[in-house]
Amino acid sequence: MKKFEPFIQDLFDHSKAIPFSQVTFSQEVRKLCEQNMCGNFRKSWTCPPAVDSIEDLQGQLSLFHRFLLLDKVYPLQDSFDWEGMQKGGRDFQSRILKLKKRIKKADPGFEFLALGAGACKLCDTCTYGQQEPCRNPEDAIVSVEAYGIEVMKLMKEAGLSYNNGPDTVTYIGGIFYE
Repeated sequence: MKKFEPFIQDLFDHSKAIPFSQVTFSQEVRKLCEQNMCGNFRKSWTCPPAVDSIEDLQGQLSLFHRFLLLDKVYPLQDSFDWEGMQKGGRDFQSRILKLKKRIKKADPGFEFLALGAGACKLCDTCTYGQQEPCRNPEDAIVSVEAYGIEVMKLMKEAGLSYNNGPDTVTYIGGIFYE
């Protein structure tokens, strides 16, 4: 990932490469998705039940040996700034997508999987549930939560802060790679 550091530093506030073995998965995290904690269950191609089971998703990760944890901190007007949170979430997803495209352009043979925070936000309205396929399947990004990754625990163990002070929100994603 060293060769991609300029891309990473340009797009994110913090990053930390960790061994795959240190990534903690939990069925409980995925259950939060299924309980519709974020409001996107059955509403997005990148959320349950549209994505594979947690076991199948985790099975797809067997190719990878490392995980690059990425975050971006967004200021809010106050702790109830829902619009600011949504704007930050859309910006974070666009940053993950920019990184994904930059990596593919710089090294087309590099094997990796990019994960974002929450439901994909590429389209204003997802076609899921409308009997239409995803408009951007190559660009759609599944969340770390859909994979059952314990993000807060991972951040703490990596020495990164999940809570970055009052009137901020931190979005977290990452890249699995060889």
